[in-house]
Amino acid sequence: MARRVNGNLPAEVTSFVGRRDELATAKRLLPTTRVLTLLGPGGMGKTRLSRQIGQLVARAFPDGVWLVELADLHDPNLVTLSVAEALNLRDESTAPLPRLTEFLADKRLLLILDNCEHLIEACAALVGRIIATTPDVRVLATSREVLGIPGEQVMPVPPLTIPEADTGDESDALQLFIERASAANPEFKATPGNREVLAEICRRLEGMPLALELAALRLRMFTPEQILHRLDDTMGLLSAGPRTAPERQQTIEGAIRWSYNLCTPAEQSLWEQLSVFAGGFDIEAAEAVCDLGRGSLIDALTGLVDKSVVAQRYDGDVARYSMLEPIRQFAADRLLERGDIHAVRARHRAHYRDLALRGQTAYWTADDVQWFRELTREHANLRAALRSGLEDEPLETIATVTVLRPFWEHNRFLSEGYRWLTEALERNPEPTAERAKALSSAASLAALLGDQVSAARLVQECLELAATLEGSEIMAEAALDRSLLAFAEGDRQRSLELGRTAIELAVETNQQAIEMDSHAFAFMCAMVLDAPGRTELANRFLELTTASGSHLLGGLALWTVGIDHWRLGDLTASAEFHGRAIEQLALFDRCVWLSSAFEGLAWTVSANGDYARAARLLGAAESLQRSTIRLAHTITVAVGDKERLKVRDALGEDAFRAAFGSGANMPLPEAIDYALGRTVVSAQPEPAAPKRAPRKTPAAVSETNVLTRREKDVARLVAAGHSNKRIAADLVISIRTAETHVEHILTKLGFTSRTQVAAWAHEHDL
Repeated sequence: MARRVNGNLPAEVTSFVGRRDELATAKRLLPTTRVLTLLGPGGMGKTRLSRQIGQLVARAFPDGVWLVELADLHDPNLVTLSVAEALNLRDESTAPLPRLTEFLADKRLLLILDNCEHLIEACAALVGRIIATTPDVRVLATSREVLGIPGEQVMPVPPLTIPEADTGDESDALQLFIERASAANPEFKATPGNREVLAEICRRLEGMPLALELAALRLRMFTPEQILHRLDDTMGLLSAGPRTAPERQQTIEGAIRWSYNLCTPAEQSLWEQLSVFAGGFDIEAAEAVCDLGRGSLIDALTGLVDKSVVAQRYDGDVARYSMLEPIRQFAADRLLERGDIHAVRARHRAHYRDLALRGQTAYWTADDVQWFRELTREHANLRAALRSGLEDEPLETIATVTVLRPFWEHNRFLSEGYRWLTEALERNPEPTAERAKALSSAASLAALLGDQVSAARLVQECLELAATLEGSEIMAEAALDRSLLAFAEGDRQRSLELGRTAIELAVETNQQAIEMDSHAFAFMCAMVLDAPGRTELANRFLELTTASGSHLLGGLALWTVGIDHWRLGDLTASAEFHGRAIEQLALFDRCVWLSSAFEGLAWTVSANGDYARAARLLGAAESLQRSTIRLAHTITVAVGDKERLKVRDALGEDAFRAAFGSGANMPLPEAIDYALGRTVVSAQPEPAAPKRAPRKTPAAVSETNVLTRREKDVARLVAAGHSNKRIAADLVISIRTAETHVEHILTKLGFTSRTQVAAWAHEHDL
C-alpha cells in the first residue's frame, strides 16, 4: 500500500525570527523555478531559512520536503548516495544515479540541499541531472557559491534588519539578539535603559545571525555595555582576515575570532584539534585524538561548552559534542596554519580504525549490537577517516574498509561500501593479503548489488592472487563469493554446492563469521531449491550463533529455524522462533532482515487461520522497505506469493486491503509490538471468506491513479505479456528497475501475479 511521504525536516530547537520578506520571495519564486539557491556567506542563517521555507511550502509538495545535510560530507562521490539515503531509497546498484532519477521521475517533492559550497561541482552535476530527468522535482540549495547550472534562480540571503539609530524601532536583529540572550542567561532583561546598547551591538554586528547568537551567549559573562566595548577591540582584528573576502564574511570571522581570543591556550588548542571530527564526537574520541600536553582535556572541553563554542547533546545515554560548521571551519583553518593537521588526522584515523577492527570479533559475537550502533553513530567520522586514510595511508586503510563489510551489507550501505572498496583497490595494486581480502569483500557486494560482471572479475582476481599467497584463509570467503555469484546468475544448485564448500573451508580454518554467513546462505539456497538438508543447516546455524551470543546473525538463524518449522507444519514452534527473531533483529536500526522475519511470522499466522493478522503483518513487512539483498526476498517470491494469495482470497479483496494497509501504516515500534503480541488491533467487520472476483468499486484499487505514470506504463506492458527484460528494453530502464516497478504494482493493487495485473489493466482500459 502506498503511503504519503512526509519528508524528513527535523524539528527546530530554537524559534525562527524574522525573514518575512525572504520567506515571501521564496514562496513566490518556487512555483516558477526548478532550482532556487539561497546564497550568502557562512553564518548568515541560510540553513534555518531553508528549513523554514520547506515548512512553509510543504503542502504544495504531496511527496514531501526532504532535507539533505552535506556539511559533514567531504567526498563528492557520496553526494548522490546521501540524497538517496535521505529519501529512504536503498541501494539498488553500483550506479545509484540512474536509480535515483528513476525514483524521482514521477515525484512532486522539494529537495533541500544544505551546504553545497564545498561539494559544488558534484552538487551542480546532480541537480542538473535531476532537473533534466524529472518534471516536478524542485531543488532548494543553500551555498556560499552559485551552482552555475541552467535555470538556477539565485536568492541572496541578506543580514537581518537592524534598528535604525535613535528611532527605537524594533528589528529582526534586535528581536533575535534579545531572544537568544534571554535563553543564554535567564536573568537578562531587555529594558528601556539598555535597549540602545543592545541596538548598537546589532548594528555593529551588521545583523549577521551567527554573530548575534555568539554575542548573545557572551551575556552569560558580560553586561551589554562590556560586550559593546569589547566589540571595539574585535573590529580591530578584522584586518587579519582575507582582504579579498566580503566585508560581512570578515565580520563573521571577527565574531568567531572574538570567542577564540576569550579562550585559554588549552581551549584554543582543543578547539583546533576538534575540527577534524565530522558529525560530532564523544569524550573517548576526543581523548584519543586530541593532545593537550600537560593541559586537562576535560577542563578545556568544559570551558568550550561553557563558552558555547561546543554544543553538548545526548544520543541515548551517550553525551556527544559538536560545533557549528563556521566555527569548526575557523578552527580547521587555524590547525592548518599551525601545521598540526596531519598529526591530528592520523590520530583520528587510528581511533576510528580501532572501532572498525573491533568488528573482526564483534560482528559474530554478543558485541554486535554495540558495534553496529557505534558505527551508525560515527558514520560521518568513518567517512572522514577513510577519505584521509586513502590519501595518506592507503595500505592501512584498505584493511579498515574491508572489515566494515558487515556494516555496508547489513545496514543497507551496499553502494557506498562498494565504492570505498573499489577506490581502496585502485590505491593498493600490490599483491598483498589485504588486497585479496578487499577483492573478496568487493565481489560479495557487487554480487548482492546485481553487478555480475564486476563480481565475476573480482572473484577471479581474488582466486588468482590467493594462489600466490601463503595460507588458505581467503578460500572460504572466496567460495562464499562464488556461491553468491552463482545464485545471481541463476545457477541455484551450483550456489548451494559452493555454499556447503564455504562451510567446510571455514570450519577447517576456524573462521566463525564466514561459517555462520555460509550456513545462512546455504539454507536460503536449499529452501529455494526444496533441497534436502535444510533442517540440519538451520539447526547448526542456530547452534553456532547461540554459542557465540550473536544478536544479528542469531536473529537470522532464528528466522531460518522458524521457516523450517513452518515448512514442517510445527506452527507453534515457528511462531516462537519468528517472534524471537523479530526481537533480536529489532535491536539494529537498519537491519535488512527484519522484513523477512515479519514475512515468516505472517505465513505462520496464516497457516493457523488468522488471516486478518497475517495481512497486517504482510503490510508491516512491506513498509520496512527491503534492501536489495534479494536472497530472503527470493524465498518470499517463491513461497510468499502463494501465501499472500491464500490470505487475500480468504479475506476477500476489500478486507485484505484494509488489513494490509493497517499494517503498512504502523510505525516500526508499533509494528514490532503488534508482531510480538504486546498490542492488538481492534477487529474490523470483515466479509465472509469465500473467494470473490475483482470488481469495480470506489476503492483505490479500482482507480488507475493508484499507480504512478511509470507504473501504468509497466502495467500496460505486463498486460501485453512482456517479460521484465522486454519491459526494461522498451522503457530504457534497468531490469532491476523493471522488477521493482512490478513489485510496487503488485503491492499497491494487492495482487500476487502478473495475470491479475493484466486483467486489471484490461478492465481499466490502460
